[in-house]
Amino acid sequence: GRITTVFPLMYGCSKFASGVLVDVLGSRTILALGLVASGTINILFGTQSALLTLAILWGANGFFQGFGGPSCAKLLTTWYPSEQRGTWWAAWTTSNNVGGFIVPLMVGSISSTAGWRVGMTTPGVIALVAGVIVYFGVRNKPKSVGLPSPHEKSYSKQDSDRSPAQDESNASPSDIVFKYVFPNRAIWALAFAYFFVYIVRQGMVSWSHFYLMAEKGIPDAAQASATVSGLELGGLVGAMVSGWLSDKVQGHRIRVVMGYCLGLVLALLAFRFAPSGNQAVNAFLVAAVGFFIYGPQMLIGLIGAELSHPVAVATGNGLLGWIAYLGAAFAGEPLAILVNQFGWKYYFLGMISCCALPIILLAPFWNARKYEDVC
Repeated sequence: GRITTVFPLMYGCSKFASGVLVDVLGSRTILALGLVASGTINILFGTQSALLTLAILWGANGFFQGFGGPSCAKLLTTWYPSEQRGTWWAAWTTSNNVGGFIVPLMVGSISSTAGWRVGMTTPGVIALVAGVIVYFGVRNKPKSVGLPSPHEKSYSKQDSDRSPAQDESNASPSDIVFKYVFPNRAIWALAFAYFFVYIVRQGMVSWSHFYLMAEKGIPDAAQASATVSGLELGGLVGAMVSGWLSDKVQGHRIRVVMGYCLGLVLALLAFRFAPSGNQAVNAFLVAAVGFFIYGPQMLIGLIGAELSHPVAVATGNGLLGWIAYLGAAFAGEPLAILVNQFGWKYYFLGMISCCALPIILLAPFWNARKYEDVC
């Protein structure tokens, strides 16, 4: 328990710190460093047995894995134009689901035949190889390989995301944080919207199987867990659709997030009041909730990158990720109190409130698509 607790704590903290590093040193260097360091730690983990050492290594693993999000956010906003970015961002985001499905099967198979130490070492070796490939194969900007900037092509000439002069700006870490990120009202609105979206996500992951057994007539934990697995499947589809849709509405992604949050309210109400005993209906509604959760979860990170100053894209994204993980952590005890002391009615009331708050927070930025729209 101690080992598993330290990982998300360090992962969330590293999001913001690594974002600043990415904006200063570049995506390629930080992404490669994160992969090599995480791979090395995985290999070392397989050689240790002491609890304290394992906890320290696992915390360090979480810290270096946090380098991935801000690095990739910077690369995606640098290499892809606005009208394609939602689709490619969705593909990147859902790769986590694919990896989360494949890696446990691979590691479980290896561990069952060769032991858990080899099971830990294998992903570490893969990460080391990936880090080398990233360092020698990835470039921070299209211009470094003689390609034009994708920001020269946008929804219209007036809507150009970034000017070349802005892209070449060199800002100090303090300027990035205190001049471009902290004063950005849109980033803070997105951060707190992310906070509430993650509460809903964690609330469903942690409590929906208990709700299915207590209120919907599902007899055991195995069936309830199988039903809740539809949350990820629905989320996979929802993320892809939200990215594609946000491109089709000419980059008005905040409007898509607000629409998804409204859909999430309706899906939660349907899940609450649907008759018990029908497993097919329960499975469909859980998948529907996942569909509407993972759309905002995916898009808010992309919107944050697009509404950040060009020199602060990774830092802004890191701040969002850090606060999102605080939301996931915050979901534990408050929702437990609602369920245990007040019942499922107030659990759903709390969840629906967390769906409504992002709509209120983002409403002032209804038309925002780029940094110049908010600063």
